[in-house]
Amino acid sequence: MKNLSTYFFIIFLTIRVTGQTFSSTDPDYAMYVQAGEKALKAMEYDSCIYYYQKGFKIKQTSYLSTLRNAACAHSKGSYDYRDEQLKIAFDINWGGSKQIYNDYDEFKYLRGTDFDNLIQELYERSAKASGVNLEMMEEFETLRYEDQRYRQQMSNYENGSPQMDSLWGLQSKADSKNTERIIEVIEEHGYPGKSMVGPGHASTAFLIIQHADLEIQQKYLTLITNAADAGEVQWSSVALLLDRVRMREGKSQIYGSQLTRHPSQEGYVFHEIENPYQIDSIRASVGLGTISEYAKFFELEWDVVEHIKEVKEMKAYDEANLKKE
Repeated sequence: MKNLSTYFFIIFLTIRVTGQTFSSTDPDYAMYVQAGEKALKAMEYDSCIYYYQKGFKIKQTSYLSTLRNAACAHSKGSYDYRDEQLKIAFDINWGGSKQIYNDYDEFKYLRGTDFDNLIQELYERSAKASGVNLEMMEEFETLRYEDQRYRQQMSNYENGSPQMDSLWGLQSKADSKNTERIIEVIEEHGYPGKSMVGPGHASTAFLIIQHADLEIQQKYLTLITNAADAGEVQWSSVALLLDRVRMREGKSQIYGSQLTRHPSQEGYVFHEIENPYQIDSIRASVGLGTISEYAKFFELEWDVVEHIKEVKEMKAYDEANLKKE
């Protein structure tokens, strides 16, 4: 099983963590874009473009799929088509396109190429045209990096190892500094969402609050929720924070995003879910993928009956310990 203590804190790699969703419910669309992604990773660029073009005849609103198609076009040498697809991706979500390009390993081979230069040019042009706070957006780039800097290294080490302890010490200092700065921004400007720092950093403040103490999470939860209602940050991000706060308060979670260690057996299980039989529709309402797909990320299998059983076991275990005390 993956080092879950690390992944619980690398939350805003949420594009990957929350489960895959598709911009169209048409099963053919999902089939084509999945085939396109597979072809990109296999360096079969002609096939990649073919599959994405088939999928985009159904719908083209995913900047991730569009970026992948642009990468295939660049690698094939179809530069006019590459430029067309990059423009579409940045028109859909310029900040998100830049963030995905930075975060996803599949684009690393393009660093230092003309593709890399085009991404930066489009990003700067879009940022200037959007009217966002460019200085703050640049600062948030650093804040986001510092939030993930040591967490990304933790997956290489075991819990309790000297290296892990050292990384946590460094990350705790970074978290404290980041939280202090985000609170300053929030108190002065309100939630720094996409209209202030661009869509690529709309969730940066959420990410840092997600890693803060419970009291801070509780204090700003309503503010972040209101920002999501106003379209300043994605509701899928707020769902993670809401679940985390409820879990830390000893309540059941709503969206099934949080795991906990089972007290009487090896490994982790889902923290109690309020409506486990309706969980997929509840997750879909905020843009999250199915809980089965989410569980696979942690090398788990979702079984609603087993979940209810595990919750009962954990409650019985806790009650037994309370009686002993």
